[in-house]
Amino acid sequence: MNLIQRQQHLLPQIESGLQFFLDSFDFNHSLPLKHMIRYQMGWEDQGSKGKRIRPFLVLLIASALGGEVEVSMPAALSVEFLHNFTLIHDDIEDQSPLRHNRPTLWKRWGVAQAINAGDALFSIAQLSMLDLQSTCSSSIALKAAGLLNQTCLHLTRGQYLDMSFETEDNVTPQIYLEMIAGKTGALLGLCAVLGGLTAAQDDEKIRILDDFGTALGMAFQIRDDILGIWGNPEKTGKSVSSDLQTKKKTLPILVGLVESQPFQNLWQMDDVDETQIKQMAGLLEECGARKFAQQKAEEYTKQAFDALEILFPSPADKNPHAETLFELCTELLKREI
Repeated sequence: MNLIQRQQHLLPQIESGLQFFLDSFDFNHSLPLKHMIRYQMGWEDQGSKGKRIRPFLVLLIASALGGEVEVSMPAALSVEFLHNFTLIHDDIEDQSPLRHNRPTLWKRWGVAQAINAGDALFSIAQLSMLDLQSTCSSSIALKAAGLLNQTCLHLTRGQYLDMSFETEDNVTPQIYLEMIAGKTGALLGLCAVLGGLTAAQDDEKIRILDDFGTALGMAFQIRDDILGIWGNPEKTGKSVSSDLQTKKKTLPILVGLVESQPFQNLWQMDDVDETQIKQMAGLLEECGARKFAQQKAEEYTKQAFDALEILFPSPADKNPHAETLFELCTELLKREI
């Protein structure tokens, strides 16, 4: 079973599991709150459900390690609820009016109710994780809940840094890497660890899984930074000018601010046109910012695949689930630029 076939098999189970768990709660007179959550999850008003990469990763890793989908499912659902909680709060803090080409929750229902919906999803994520008591054991459920809360702390620290970058002039590439480690890296690290934990793996394998997931998240985010400036919009679905126009401090941009005075001069202008955007992208190439980011992405990509090869030395002929895991990582980390 290849990656597409595995997704076709698991994603419907994830989707029905998410809806079933949400439906298990009686919202009574607060039924509009449930509608808001369903809107956020992509189930209403022609919303996008997203790729559900995080729960898929949990289940795929668990399966590759000899676990069972039904056993790991509460953890998989939990990380997706948690992910959507963070999206709601990030959209409010970033004042983002759109997500997936439709109004964000706060834009449609107001900041106060959007915060409330985000808090509800945070609680639902906790309850879903604790549901591991019914599929694993109380001790695993308790450990998983602790890991979930540790990750939430990492996420909030990462978001603090991300927001503080907007007003700070001396953000270094190293601080940026710390920020994405606390956001993308921490959440994918949690997914990998939960896959191993619910498949009853020992501490050493859990440590390697953490290394794998964190490196996967770091490489994915840096790759996304590169695509945000030099990617093909038809493939990425994102304008190559958006990061430069909105002055988003991604890794190549931070390198450019240090290494290129001409780039810094353009960056400090209030409004730039498409010609200047192209000029800025060219200056980033000239000063080595693109090369630096690509090297960092390749470093973390190597770390991720090295960890996988320790866990699964011969995936192709012995472990079809692990083979699919390698295929997923290749798709995520080697996207065409």
